[in-house]
Amino acid sequence: MGVMLEIPPLPARTILLVEVGSTAHGTGLPGGEDHDELGVVVESIEEVLGLDDRGFQTVMQRTQPEGARSGPGDTDRTLHSLRRFLRLAAGGNPSILMTLWAPVLHGTREGEELQALGEAFVGRHVIPRYRGYMQAQAMRLLGLRGGGHGRRGGGAREELVAAHGYDTKYAMHAARLGFQCLELLTTRHLNLPIQGEPAEWLRAVRRGDIAFEDWWRRCLQLDAALEEMAADEEFPTGPDIKAITGWATQTHLEIWRST
Repeated sequence: MGVMLEIPPLPARTILLVEVGSTAHGTGLPGGEDHDELGVVVESIEEVLGLDDRGFQTVMQRTQPEGARSGPGDTDRTLHSLRRFLRLAAGGNPSILMTLWAPVLHGTREGEELQALGEAFVGRHVIPRYRGYMQAQAMRLLGLRGGGHGRRGGGAREELVAAHGYDTKYAMHAARLGFQCLELLTTRHLNLPIQGEPAEWLRAVRRGDIAFEDWWRRCLQLDAALEEMAADEEFPTGPDIKAITGWATQTHLEIWRST
């Protein structure tokens, strides 16, 4: 086993750090998951208004060396600037959106306000993003797309393919996207961990208790439901840009004045 690296302290202007990944979703196996974190950092005024137009660069920190696979007990942390986080969330990125309802590991008043703003990011514009991720993963598991998963049942976890005939963790996440998109549109909220029958079924997929064909049938049903919702004008078309922009502007100014 390699030497574990140390995760550095959080930057001074971190307003939110949450738990993400299978444990936060409630779909992991006890003792079998790594620990994933996502943080949001407010940039300094120099990073925003200075000559370097890149600002605060997204940082990835791991207890395993780059290229090594994370395992139980390992930590993977990603830090985004607030500006980048808001752009990704407003664009409907599923991995980013879950942050708005995820378990909090560190939070300031501004972090609480950000999570309270979650409903402003919900609209039909998220459906193509969720369906795109879901369909891409399903196609890889069907052996119809490459990217390291170009065979039926494929995936990066050879031990799961050997045991169950397909990468059950990868498959679980594909279906999870469908369930969560439906919940997000209908309730404008995500329950984390996932609740009820979807949670039980997803954990069964992860354990290898669901046949590949049954998993695929459920994914098709979820995708069809999302396609129908995409044309339903009952749901807003996009995010509340005015509310998001107003809060972001005020938050940056307040933090800059206090530092």
